[in-house]
Amino acid sequence: MQDFIENNINKYAEAIIKGSDKKDAFCLGQLTFFMALRRITKGEATRQDLGMADAVNDTLQEAGIIDKDKTFVSLLK
Repeated sequence: MQDFIENNINKYAEAIIKGSDKKDAFCLGQLTFFMALRRITKGEATRQDLGMADAVNDTLQEAGIIDKDKTFVSLLK
């Protein structure tokens, strides 16, 4: 999972360097998520990281994608 996260961080950072304004905004969203996920999985999460993960988790639970007693982060290991 760490390789997946790191590869995506590198991919979207590189796309921002080479991209356009329209593409930059999309890539920044991706980059923000994957950087937060990296900090979460390393135990270095900020309060903002945890809030984003909680919002994603609540949405996945509400949609029935993951059980109410699980977190998406716990499924990444």
